[in-house]
Amino acid sequence: SFVRFFFSSRRRHTRSASVSWARRCVQETGYQRRVHGIFKEMKLVVFIFALVAIACVAAAKSKVLIVFTHQESKSFCAAMKDQAVKTLTENGHEVKVSDLYALKMFNRIDRTDFTEQADPTYFRPQVEQQSANKKGGATFAEELRRERELMIWADVIIYSYPYYLSYVPGITHSYLERLFSYGFAFGPEGDKLKGKKAMLLYTTGGAKQWIERLEKKMVYILHDRFKFVQMIPLEPFPAYSPAFLKDEERKEILAKLAEKMKVLDTLPEYKVSLSSQPNDEKTMTQGITSF
Repeated sequence: SFVRFFFSSRRRHTRSASVSWARRCVQETGYQRRVHGIFKEMKLVVFIFALVAIACVAAAKSKVLIVFTHQESKSFCAAMKDQAVKTLTENGHEVKVSDLYALKMFNRIDRTDFTEQADPTYFRPQVEQQSANKKGGATFAEELRRERELMIWADVIIYSYPYYLSYVPGITHSYLERLFSYGFAFGPEGDKLKGKKAMLLYTTGGAKQWIERLEKKMVYILHDRFKFVQMIPLEPFPAYSPAFLKDEERKEILAKLAEKMKVLDTLPEYKVSLSSQPNDEKTMTQGITSF
């Protein structure tokens, strides 16, 4: 009887231990399943966040500043500017316009560009510009402070103007001269325009074959200036002799401009070459009017 009791008790103990072990296995398996489930949920959450981040980046549109130069609001140059503003705005871009004639930004670099001078006894533009930029632009004249902040704000700067005597109008040149300042656009700590994109949007008085040689020089000079201040030049958009075109042809130009503005953020850097240009000197004197 003792032996029967011993063995029966051992069997009960073994059965109990086996049951306990099986339960633990089931419990551990359940725990592991829960852990795996949590990991799967975490992976799903991370994946969703990644998709949202990608969507946000894709949806983000560049901020665009258009520096507009033309005296006539009914000009085709103004129509191109208006078309650019309309298309960019409709496609989610934030757009601001600096109308240089309306703002009366006629000055060249002189003492009036500064509210106080680092050296009142001797005027040196770069010394004064660097001094003002070290103060965050605080001692620049009001109009320069305003435009300076707009340049900092923008991701893309479009220069819209009529082609004057193989270059930009004097007021546009003055704008670049005053805003691309030492200590802001170049020189020590002059990296505020680095990585921003620049595009030329202009009209001409003459046909392309009349002005192509000098026009390419203008684009080359301006793009070289953009690269000097570490900007990325984009392909220009010219409208040749719109004054002599039919309404349908002008509408076609505006439609092409609209298509280009729709893909503004994807446009690559543009490189211009001065080689292989026409050498007909007679064509340089033709088509000097602007529209």
